[in-house]
Amino acid sequence: MPDAGHELDFATIAIGHKVVSREQIEAAQQVLQQEGLAGKPRRELEDVLLERGWIKAEAVWAIYKARDRMHRDAQSRGQRIGGYEIQGKLGEGGLGVVYKARQMSMGRIIALKVLHEKWAHDDEFRKRFLVEARLVGRLSHQNLIQVFDVGRHKDTLYYSMEFIDGETVEDRIERDGKMALGEALDILFQITRALQYLQGKGIVHRDVKPGNIMVTRAGVAKLGDFGFVKSSLDSVLSSEGEVLGTPDYISPECALGEKDLDFRSDLYSLGATFYHMLSGRPPFGGSGSSVMEAHIKESVPPLATLRPDLPERAFPLVDRLMEKDREKRHASFAELFEDLELLRLEALPRDLESDSRSAMIRAISQGGSVDEILAREKTLMRRIRILTGVAIGFGAALAAAVGALIVLLAR
Repeated sequence: MPDAGHELDFATIAIGHKVVSREQIEAAQQVLQQEGLAGKPRRELEDVLLERGWIKAEAVWAIYKARDRMHRDAQSRGQRIGGYEIQGKLGEGGLGVVYKARQMSMGRIIALKVLHEKWAHDDEFRKRFLVEARLVGRLSHQNLIQVFDVGRHKDTLYYSMEFIDGETVEDRIERDGKMALGEALDILFQITRALQYLQGKGIVHRDVKPGNIMVTRAGVAKLGDFGFVKSSLDSVLSSEGEVLGTPDYISPECALGEKDLDFRSDLYSLGATFYHMLSGRPPFGGSGSSVMEAHIKESVPPLATLRPDLPERAFPLVDRLMEKDREKRHASFAELFEDLELLRLEALPRDLESDSRSAMIRAISQGGSVDEILAREKTLMRRIRILTGVAIGFGAALAAAVGALIVLLAR
C-alpha cells in the first residue's frame, strides 16, 4: 500500500515549488478517494497528476530527488565531525560520503568528504583517502574543486572542500536529456583545461564522468572526486591487477588493469562523457562487467544515429577520443584543443560569411584560436565601419561643395 507520508511529502514539495497548485492536489486526492471507495487499486498522487496533464514526468523526478535529499538531510542534520556541523548529504562515491556542512570557526558552508565506515579500518583505503586529500589540497585551478583542510575525528577521516552551488552534469542530463552542442562544448573546454593542468602535475584522474563534474550557477565547470587518481604513490597503494574507475566511462587500458596509464586514459573517459552529454546516455549499457568488456572489445555505437543534427566534425572527434588504442587518440592537449575549436567554429551561426569561416579554419590549423580570430574579425569589421563612415561623411561634404559651386556658376 502506498505510504501516506510519501503523499504528504510529494504534495508539500510540489506546492512549495509551485509545480502544481493546491487546488490540483486536492482534486487529485478526491480522485484517489473516489477510486478507493469504488474498490479500485490504490494509486500514487503523482499518477493522477500525470494522467490529468497537471505535471510532467521530469518534474516528478525532480520532486523525488528533492524528497530524498530532504530525508537524508533530516537524518544527518546536527551531527558534528571535528569543527564541522553537518547540514545534509550531498552524494556518495567509491571512497566516501560527501556532506554539506558549516565550518564553525569560519562560519562558511563547505563540502565535507568522509571516508566510508566500511573502509575506516582498512589501512590501504585509509592511505588512499589521505593521499587523495593531500594531493588535491596542493592543486589550484579554477576548474578543479578546491580542498581546504584534512583532518581526523576519532576514527573518522575527512577533508573539507569548497561547496559548489550548482548541479552535476549527470543531474542535468537526467533532468533535461541530451545537451545542446554549445553547452556540452563549453563544459568540455573547461574540463579539458583541468585535465591539462593535472597532466602538468603528473596526475591521471581515472574517473572523469558526468557525476564528477559540477557546474556552478555562473556556468563554471569543476572536476572533483579524486578517489581514483594515479600519482607517483600509486605503486605503494595499488595491488597488482587492481581496476579503478567507473565502468560506463572507463578506458580500455584501465579496464584491463594496466599500470602505465597516462593522460590519454582521461581523454577516453572525457570522450565517453562527451558522448553521454550529446546522446543522453552512456556509450554502452548492461552490467558493470559487460560494460567494461564492451569498452575493451566493442565499437562505440555511432553518435550520428542518435544526434544526426550535430555538425559532421563532432563524430570523428568523439571517435578519436574513444579509440581503443591510446596511440590513436590525441597526442597532446594542444591537439585536442585545436579539434574542439574547429568543432566550435563549425557550430557557429550559419549567417557567418563562408569566406570568413574558411579563413578562420585555416588560421586555427596554423595555430590560432577561435577566440583570437573572432576578436580580429570584430576589430577588422569595426575599422571597416569607421572608414565607411568617414568615406560617407567625406562624400556628403564633397557633394555639398559641388552643389554650392553649381549654384554660383548658375548666377
